[in-house]
Amino acid sequence: MGTIKLTIDGKPVEIEKGATVLEAARAGGIHIPTICAHEDLPNYGACRMCVVEIDGVRGYPTSCTTPAADGMVVRTQTDELRSLRSRVLELMMSGHPTACLVCDHRAMCEKYRPNPIKAGQTTRCAFCSNRDSCDLRSMTDDLMKGDLNLPTLYSAHNVERYDPFMDRDYNLCILCGRCWRICEKIHGTPAISIINRGRWARIGTSFHKSYTESGCTFCGACIDICPTGTLNDRYARWYGDPDQAVFSTCALCPEGCSLRLLLKDQRIVATRMNSFTRDDRLCAIGRFAYAQIVNAPDRLRRALVKEGTDQIPAEYEQAIAAAAQKLAPFKDGSFAAVINEGEPREAKYLYTKFAEEVMKGRIGFVPATGSFDDLHPADLKQDLKDGKIKAALVNGNYLDQDLASKLQCLVVADFHPSAAADAADALFPAAILSELEGTCRNSSGDVRPISAATPSPGAARPDWIIARDLARAMGAAGFEFDSASAVTPLCEHDPPPAPYNGEPRDNLKNLPARFRGHYIADLVCALEAIGLPASPAEPLPAVAGPGFLVVEKKEPVPNFHLLTVEASTIARFAKPGQFVIVMARETSERVPFTLVDWDAAAGTITLVVEEVGRTSHEVAMLRRGDRIAHISGPLGSPFEMPPAKIAVLGGGCYGIGGIYPIARAYKEAGAKVITVIEAATSHLLFWEDKLREVSDEVLIATKDGSKGIKGGVQEVFVNLIESGTRADAFVAIGCTFMMRMVSEATQPYGIPLWVALNPIMVDGTGMCGACRVSIAGATKFACVDGPMFNGHEVDWDELFSRRGAYAVIEIEAMPQDARAGQDRIPMLGASCSGDCQH
Repeated sequence: MGTIKLTIDGKPVEIEKGATVLEAARAGGIHIPTICAHEDLPNYGACRMCVVEIDGVRGYPTSCTTPAADGMVVRTQTDELRSLRSRVLELMMSGHPTACLVCDHRAMCEKYRPNPIKAGQTTRCAFCSNRDSCDLRSMTDDLMKGDLNLPTLYSAHNVERYDPFMDRDYNLCILCGRCWRICEKIHGTPAISIINRGRWARIGTSFHKSYTESGCTFCGACIDICPTGTLNDRYARWYGDPDQAVFSTCALCPEGCSLRLLLKDQRIVATRMNSFTRDDRLCAIGRFAYAQIVNAPDRLRRALVKEGTDQIPAEYEQAIAAAAQKLAPFKDGSFAAVINEGEPREAKYLYTKFAEEVMKGRIGFVPATGSFDDLHPADLKQDLKDGKIKAALVNGNYLDQDLASKLQCLVVADFHPSAAADAADALFPAAILSELEGTCRNSSGDVRPISAATPSPGAARPDWIIARDLARAMGAAGFEFDSASAVTPLCEHDPPPAPYNGEPRDNLKNLPARFRGHYIADLVCALEAIGLPASPAEPLPAVAGPGFLVVEKKEPVPNFHLLTVEASTIARFAKPGQFVIVMARETSERVPFTLVDWDAAAGTITLVVEEVGRTSHEVAMLRRGDRIAHISGPLGSPFEMPPAKIAVLGGGCYGIGGIYPIARAYKEAGAKVITVIEAATSHLLFWEDKLREVSDEVLIATKDGSKGIKGGVQEVFVNLIESGTRADAFVAIGCTFMMRMVSEATQPYGIPLWVALNPIMVDGTGMCGACRVSIAGATKFACVDGPMFNGHEVDWDELFSRRGAYAVIEIEAMPQDARAGQDRIPMLGASCSGDCQH
């Protein structure tokens, strides 16, 4: 085609004919901001951020749609362009949560809270899983310099969580169109597009169908290309940005698709298609199930050897020696290996060599997505049923109890519990998928690489090592391999697997249901929502007693839920500063919530629940008429309110409710009560009128300055002190960061400050010790010695560290079943697969 030469910002650039001005600028190392443009998408020109000035061209054309021409002179960073871009960006951000972008505490907040906080809805950057990779943040910092003059019009769309694998928060959407455009590019007919008009325009499906009904195949491309976090991988979203990407091949079915493994701290958190093309598209299993299978919490992690009727833990080497000894009597043709056909070629080669040369027996293969019924050759399957095989080695869930009982010796190498594993004379935990290195041949006959990217759990080993070590332990020669790559040249004549029945990448009905004989939906419960079979679910435990009736439920602002619950005994004895421990269901964890109000006459208590994790999500999904399984309380020591003529109380987030009973008690005691409430922005404030009923004065602070002063509780407290308000007591309740900031701001003034600490709790009675905190150098238990403590004596660094100790476990506990994300959870005692632990 030839090349052309142009000048951009005074720099000569040479580019091939047909390129756009934006492509020419990128080739010359010149940055032009853009949002809707993407190298894998056709030119669109919607966001208007990439406008430039071109000599001889009228106006401000978009560089992503303007063809570069020979001799063209382009400017990208003039004052007029920066002003125009800042106005465009300001309009765009007026419909986007922006409070953190203009918050004066942003740097300190992100220092103490380096990872985004889990939340139901994203109301600001601190709650956005896309925070660390957000282009909007960097653009705003560059163009707006912390000033957004237009008010934020928060749309308050409900987060859509009723489809498997993904959450959709359209409060973040800027209508860049990347998602539906990539869907159209890869699949031809997009499953999504822009619907509605004006302010209510958003991305959606025709006739508001669910994604499972819209033709969506859940390839994940729309999530991967979204620049704002509107579309999210429900499993991966809270792990943070990956720190490594490794090219590999999916071995979950014979298609053998290329993919990239995304890692965070040597843990696989997600997979992505290798490129945004139709040939590299992934099915829902490869895109969303792969990482969850590898990270399944009940993976086998240690070797076991049967002694008598019991399986006893053993070191790997001991288990190999024991298995070799147990297999030795069966070198007479009565041995068979039953192996997953989807294993790397190196493992299949060594298993075959072991079965035929060492054991003088036979080997059969089960298709990667099949079960024992699919074992070939068929006569081996019949011999196993007839009991003609006396000893076997299996590397999957291929034998039921009846078949296992017919064997005199059974060795199992697998990654997940099964009937065969329970019956094994020797059990070896197996490495899988991203833990393996080697090659595979797909159904087209192509050999593709498999990369070892993550460590194996516990004593798990790749199957090729297990086969090699068993052979060596039995004295066999010819197994001197120190790597999978050393075996690869011997695998050249392996046949390709049979073609898969159907194209799983284009039809959800053709998705593979099994991996190594295990139902994938047992490991990834969201797959049940698209019809994949799973093992019969165990019934939920019987409900003990009638539970606690929810008599009122409101969501006054996004993420915050007010529940009034019948609990007459708790209401009769409740005091300011106390809390209760709640179990939403019989299977829920125990979580503390502050008592924000109670009515002894009516026998009710009121809680404010901020949705930030699994259990708070379960509580948030309750509705009027539902019942909570268990509520224990009142717990904690009542707040021994220091005598005060003037009491100043500050609340943020759930603490807005937490300070209410203390304000009421001080008011009843005759004190002057000054109440301060803070929120990121005005539409996140609640209970202002209720607090005015028990306060002499209510002051407001917002991080973006949209109401009251710009700042937080600490600024208001300091302003009151320095203006001459002689308060006798300060109280601050809210997130750990807010209470720390208030503590550090008020300490120089020597006025007592009381805070309600919120460490991890389990039993709420001081028995477990999980809630220990350091106060003035002494260890205290927040559940019995607190929760109210002198804020100036708290070891805040230790508290922050302890609150983050279980961050990964908390992420793993987030519900993955689409039905667990609907607008409600089942009534107490009902059955729901959302109770799974995935």
